[in-house]
Amino acid sequence: MMNSIEFNLREMPSADSYRLLVNLVVPRPIALVTSLNKDGLVNAAPFSFFNIMGVDPPVVALGIARDASRPLGLKDTARNILHTGEFVVHAVNETIAEAMNICGTDFPPEMSEIEAAGFTLLPSVQVKPPRIAEAAAQMECRHVNTVEIGRTRVLLGEIVHLHLNEAFYDAETGYVKTEALRMIGRMHGRAAYVRTADMFDMVRGSYAK
Repeated sequence: MMNSIEFNLREMPSADSYRLLVNLVVPRPIALVTSLNKDGLVNAAPFSFFNIMGVDPPVVALGIARDASRPLGLKDTARNILHTGEFVVHAVNETIAEAMNICGTDFPPEMSEIEAAGFTLLPSVQVKPPRIAEAAAQMECRHVNTVEIGRTRVLLGEIVHLHLNEAFYDAETGYVKTEALRMIGRMHGRAAYVRTADMFDMVRGSYAK
């Protein structure tokens, strides 16, 4: 039996627990989110505190921490979503990885990341924030709730419309060609990512068998 090191996260500084958890909970999917500010400027930012939480209705969760340097502690994306109630989540694969990383730069609020990243915008169908043409999949979302616990803020959104590049869809089976997407995930540290091309199958057994 291995010896374990114990951590009481309620008594640890948040920076220390952050360092432990983001190095432990990996890989994490990445959401590249577009939103609109009050002046109609498009903001694009990546988040790895992200996942799909259910499908009836389809719900996504974005973890956007408070930023003490911003008014009301709101980062641009959180402020925009709470103001407009709409956003678009883009799947991040190897094709747009470098451009996604540019969107993580701390540009001033009055500057859009889209031009710097070289992205092309397309109109969405059910929400006002535009979508990124280069992304293999774009999920139009409407904000439904926000949960705040201390400095942790989790925004929940319902996916109301999905755009998927036809190259990644099998019309006969109705399945996404997941292997062909070549998605990437967030790993530990400030610069570590992982490719998802190396996969293996493990069939779930049944109690009866």
